[in-house]
Amino acid sequence: MKKWIAALCIFALLCSLAACGGKTPGNEPGTESDPAPEAAMRLRLVNGAGTDRLVLAGEGRGDLYVAGPGDLTLYIDGEAADLTRLENGMLLDIDPGFTSLETWPAQLKNATVRMRSAAGENGHGDLCGLYLKVLEDLWADDAGLNGDITYVSVYLDEAPGGLTDGEKAAVTWIFSGRHNAEGLGLDISGLRAGGYMSETELYWADGVLFRIRQTAGGKSDENKITFDAEKWRSGDGAVFYFKCESKRGEGLSWGDYTPGSYGIA
Repeated sequence: MKKWIAALCIFALLCSLAACGGKTPGNEPGTESDPAPEAAMRLRLVNGAGTDRLVLAGEGRGDLYVAGPGDLTLYIDGEAADLTRLENGMLLDIDPGFTSLETWPAQLKNATVRMRSAAGENGHGDLCGLYLKVLEDLWADDAGLNGDITYVSVYLDEAPGGLTDGEKAAVTWIFSGRHNAEGLGLDISGLRAGGYMSETELYWADGVLFRIRQTAGGKSDENKITFDAEKWRSGDGAVFYFKCESKRGEGLSWGDYTPGSYGIA
């Protein structure tokens, strides 16, 4: 009887060792031997790489997040990586189990973040960075139009490049925050419908509208975009950049843009 019990104990021990042998020390989730869990969501790093405030955006307009470096743990191709490897424009998969504080934007906490380094994994790259530069150039042009405002509206629904609604919201939030204004994502008809502008007057008393849209007849693809951009305060207070062109650079970045012509009202 004792020999039989001893044999059972040895058999159980061998089974336990066999079960543990499939995962060696140092294997992190996301390697071939231990696949990563299915992502809870995919976010683009819109702004803040290398700083203490990262701005990330998903598909929907409400999918806007901020995070500090201490809030994220990064894996690249399944290997643990330093957050200095992050670049604006990267697409990041967020594992389940993170914490999101209900603020605006939401604060991402205790998040495991994964990305792949393969070419083509990041879609349109840092297109949001290019559009933020265009908006800043418009802001500086005819700066008198920016005076005594409460609102900044950034309308990107017609912009080339396929920004998600979350990315549009991120660009609006970043840009309006830089200029201490409340951000909106409406065009003139939306501003009127929302009661921000008079239905009859062609003037926005307490705001400035910025718009980027595909150039009529222009062509855009994953390597080049053509667009028009404008800043508008009234029928006789506006700045226009026509037939702008930017080409995709190496990696995630887009090159500087060149307007074909300028206009002012």
